Amino acid sequence: MPMERQRVLAVDDDEEMRRFYERFFLALRNEGFTATVVPDAEQALGLLALDPVDIVVLDWSLPGISGAGLAKALRASAKTRSVGILMVTGRSSPAETVLALESGADDHLAKPFDEKVLLARLYSLARRRALTFDSHLASRFPGLELDEEADRLRVDGRRTRLTRKEMDLLKIFLQRPNVRHAHTYLWDAVWGYESDIWDHVLMVTLSSLRKKLGRKWGECLKSYRGQGYAFEV
Repeated sequence: MPMERQRVLAVDDDEEMRRFYERFFLALRNEGFTATVVPDAEQALGLLALDPVDIVVLDWSLPGISGAGLAKALRASAKTRSVGILMVTGRSSPAETVLALESGADDHLAKPFDEKVLLARLYSLARRRALTFDSHLASRFPGLELDEEADRLRVDGRRTRLTRKEMDLLKIFLQRPNVRHAHTYLWDAVWGYESDIWDHVLMVTLSSLRKKLGRKWGECLKSYRGQGYAFEV
């Protein structure tokens, strides 16, 4: 089944990078991608107010509103909170990966990068995963209420917002409680591509999810050394 057409907005203040994105996405036109390329967050917000997109490829270092600031603004708006965000940075340190994810990005890519790696990340964000969640399953977990459309979770009456990756992980755990899921299975199911720091990204995302679940439910998300994770209730 062919992939649905993906509308991409690339935001980078470097002229050479903008030319690269224009060439890159032009070559992908037959693969289902169309793209608009802009130099700053202000222009990006102006375009997004008029026309929604599916994926935002976002440079970390932008003049004016930073990449992190734009990511947070996108997550705060009902109109854009569900877009896929790929944050592009100049460094590949774990600390920078964490900062990118905490700002609301779904994924992080360090410059310089190979075109094939960028394409793999885009396909990962675009893929319509077969992760489904039946609302009646929530009745098994009184106190947990999921709103997938808004990426929100209500924990014993307290509202918190999940990233798309946190939401996907939580759905796996709620659909199969008391089952140990290997680290590699969770990565493949939610991210679906190769990465040198995949285990670090997975641990950061799971740690964030545990905190958002709160003390009672967070303790249900258990780690088993060498075996994976389980949501035990």
